[in-house]
Amino acid sequence: MGRTSRTWVGLANYAVLLRQGHFWAATWVSGKFFLAYLVFNMVIAYVLALALVRLKPWFCGAMLSLYRVPGIISAISAVAVWRWFYRYEGGMFNSILERFHLPRALWLGDPKLAIWAICLVMMGATVGGSMLLYSAALGQVNREIVEAAKLDGANELQLIWYIFTPLTQPMRLYILLGNLIGAMQIWEHPFFFTHGGPLGSTKTMMYEIFEIAFTKHDFGLASAMTVATVAIAFLVAILFMRKLKVYVH
Repeated sequence: MGRTSRTWVGLANYAVLLRQGHFWAATWVSGKFFLAYLVFNMVIAYVLALALVRLKPWFCGAMLSLYRVPGIISAISAVAVWRWFYRYEGGMFNSILERFHLPRALWLGDPKLAIWAICLVMMGATVGGSMLLYSAALGQVNREIVEAAKLDGANELQLIWYIFTPLTQPMRLYILLGNLIGAMQIWEHPFFFTHGGPLGSTKTMMYEIFEIAFTKHDFGLASAMTVATVAIAFLVAILFMRKLKVYVH
């Protein structure tokens, strides 16, 4: 049997990576997904959790369970359903647009729309988990602090801004870091929906790594991209930890 020659390339793969525009374009796409996570999972989920915890416990639990259901559905099943929603001919969203005499949209064929269409699918599946975590954090807030603030004349907005939001900061950091890791790992939905298109507008960092490793069989460059992805995620995590003023000792 012949022997396979191995050559030490040192940092050559990282030099190629720095010159390659595809990786930085994929980084920007993953950044857009992370921004969508911030809006849906950090803001909307928090607002919904604040509204739900004021309802009766049994109703709150039922709603949280319903919001969690999309998160347990497999990506393939979700894609099959949402593909029908996004169809150009006879799709649900375009049918609604036509009902209001508006032009139909290429939801998955327009580079400007495709990524946000996929984001909508993914956020619908993840916002329930963030709501559940926020609800648990809000339930742990000391009621004596809340009652004391009410006696001092604090209204609902002041309670949210000065009591609930600061006291749920550790949970917010946990959700933020989870969203960052989740955004860096996205590849299934772009793969099943658009195969990274149109024009690479939905090709994420993990999708780029997958394509280079298992389609082009360049495992050295794929490994370098993986290390760069982890480094970027680590730096962004440190930045947000410092901004949120939460430190781990």
